[in-house]
Amino acid sequence: MVTKVIYSFILSTVILFSIVGCTTETSATQEMAQTLMKEDKNSDLFLIESILYKKVKTVNETEFKSVDTTPYGQISMNYKKNEKFQSGMASVLPPGTKLYRSIEHPEYVYSSEENGYTMYQSVPEG
Repeated sequence: MVTKVIYSFILSTVILFSIVGCTTETSATQEMAQTLMKEDKNSDLFLIESILYKKVKTVNETEFKSVDTTPYGQISMNYKKNEKFQSGMASVLPPGTKLYRSIEHPEYVYSSEENGYTMYQSVPEG
């Protein structure tokens, strides 16, 4: 009986710390996005799969096609001032914008827009 209680306590503690750990990571990413938006209201950012990306440069079709990419989702909503960034949210890109992740360099993601492509780089935490 005592063994069951101890086992249950340990299991509950592990689950609790796992949940808190995931929440903290997401909160840190959201805070980073908020900070970047406060520093520069024109920042071109988006958040997907708990990773924040910031615009690096615009690329032409030839440069985009020279990179081996895989579909990475799409933008689902726009950022509004004083909101928390959520997965699928972007500060500039409109909802429906398709995203492609570089296979060789996964820290780079490309957006496909009517007038070309934009390269984004993941923003390191901390």
